[in-house]
Amino acid sequence: RMALCMIEEAEKRGDLKPGSTIVDQSTGNTGPALSFVGNVKGYPVKIFLPAQLKSAYNSADRVRIARLYGAEVTPIDINEFVDGADQLQGVERAASFVAIRMKQAYDLQQNDPSNWWANQLCNVDNTKAHREFTGQEILEQIDGKIDVWVASVGTGGTLLGVAQTLKEANPELRIAGVVPTDDPRIEWVRSRAIHKALENFGVPKLRFLIEDVLENNVMDKEITVENADAKNMADRLCREEGLYCGMSSGANVVAAIEMAKSMDKGSKIVTVIVDRRDRYSAEYPNEHYVV
Repeated sequence: RMALCMIEEAEKRGDLKPGSTIVDQSTGNTGPALSFVGNVKGYPVKIFLPAQLKSAYNSADRVRIARLYGAEVTPIDINEFVDGADQLQGVERAASFVAIRMKQAYDLQQNDPSNWWANQLCNVDNTKAHREFTGQEILEQIDGKIDVWVASVGTGGTLLGVAQTLKEANPELRIAGVVPTDDPRIEWVRSRAIHKALENFGVPKLRFLIEDVLENNVMDKEITVENADAKNMADRLCREEGLYCGMSSGANVVAAIEMAKSMDKGSKIVTVIVDRRDRYSAEYPNEHYVV
């Protein structure tokens, strides 16, 4: 949904046209999504993934799917670009891992304008997809007032886009953002570490969708979910509900249950199942929560 909206809006603007190539960085499921939509529409797709993040991370399934759809997938080893990369810690390390892959996409677009950088982390059409489609679908499918919206912060697109639609229908809507304990994405935006890293790599200042979430105080509550809790809930959803979903979905449901504890009986709490378990099978039994 998000990939389709970003691509079709770029086509309308003339940024993406016959002969163009779609480029972006990804750690999760946006890479396969761009590969699917792009190649069906006849655009070559290039995706940059990290060569390494942490011991549990294994992108083999996402890489395999993207390549099956026809994408060119290139793992980026930060050690080839940053001296002393192994010494980086915490937020600074996380920001640098993302920034170096963003630089690859940025450079491709700068060197050849026929390359279109989807830039999922900053692309307002990411938010638009969820405001105009996901949010509207939720309103149509749920009868009556929605009291709480819960979603992974992720890129910011799903959380913000759906929130805008549901908030318009119910100004009293409460919004909870879900953050994994070991993915400090929101912190590298908060601390501006990502801006510093991009500047160091020669990429002009960008505005991230998460900045819209933070500066507009979109979240009433920020819920941190442990990787183990996300995995356990994903296991339960598989076995008890027949939902073959992944870690991000498990985390969303954990957070939705947490919100339910503070709500009145009969309140309507909505979250979203966003990923499939088979995208993480290469990591089994230690599947990693990647948003």
